[in-house]
Amino acid sequence: MQLRHLNTFAAVADTLNFTRAAERVHLSQSSVTEQIQTLEADLGIRLFDRSRRRLSLTPAGQRLLGYATELLKLADEAHSAVAEASDTISGSLVIGGLETLCATRLPELIAEFHRRYSAVELTLKTADSGGLRSGIRSGDLDVGFFFGEAPAATDVQSVSVAEEQLLIILPPDHRLAGRKEVGPEDLADDAFLVTQPGCVYRKMFDEAFAGTPPERPKPVGEFASIGSIRGLVEAGLGCALVPRSALAVHPGHLVAIPWSGRSRTTPVTMMWRRRRVHAPAIAAFLATARECLGGQTRR
Repeated sequence: MQLRHLNTFAAVADTLNFTRAAERVHLSQSSVTEQIQTLEADLGIRLFDRSRRRLSLTPAGQRLLGYATELLKLADEAHSAVAEASDTISGSLVIGGLETLCATRLPELIAEFHRRYSAVELTLKTADSGGLRSGIRSGDLDVGFFFGEAPAATDVQSVSVAEEQLLIILPPDHRLAGRKEVGPEDLADDAFLVTQPGCVYRKMFDEAFAGTPPERPKPVGEFASIGSIRGLVEAGLGCALVPRSALAVHPGHLVAIPWSGRSRTTPVTMMWRRRRVHAPAIAAFLATARECLGGQTRR
């Protein structure tokens, strides 16, 4: 068994799709198929059931997956331990973040990290909070940044590195435009623009109005991005609850008022995979992020 074959096997086992697995391991679909067939030939047993419409692991494949996961983890830790002996921190890192954070907080952090460790190749990707968590677990991302608390898990670690003030954004002619702050009771009868359930911004809204009746305030629609919500608020369609960074790039012609509800801020959380030994580049990035972002509250 070769580690590269086990890595490909783990990707197919996780996605149960040869096309998506090929994208994850950066190979053609034919190469993925060939590697799985080679691994099955080496072991003398089928690892996947291809007879049904949906690909599935055989009992042998399920048993191998546990060993493959441990072997790949050990290989990764061995590589990191050896790299620690080098005087130069190098390699590559893939950083992920919510689009709002990628446009506001992360550029300064990444620029500072590059000044300190120019031999490390950096990639920055945007994703929603669910995509960031799954990317960390699969190894597609090394570090991820999002708003809100991280769910408890044994395979990842997380820390709150900053706080973000929550704001209510209103159309310019809104009746509350002159207020210094607003709370749930002030907006119970207002129309609100929200993202889809499962999105971190929707969770902020649901938690902010958890003490009000289910029908108050009433969302008038679900929208795909904070950018579109910001534009619709500006056009007068309704109000929205957003972190301050959402207004940093294109503030627009709207009114932003601090939220006076029970939680006035939301944490900026950094997440990474749990390892016994971190690659030097990851360890350096985590330390730099804590230093550059640590304790910041944007108001």
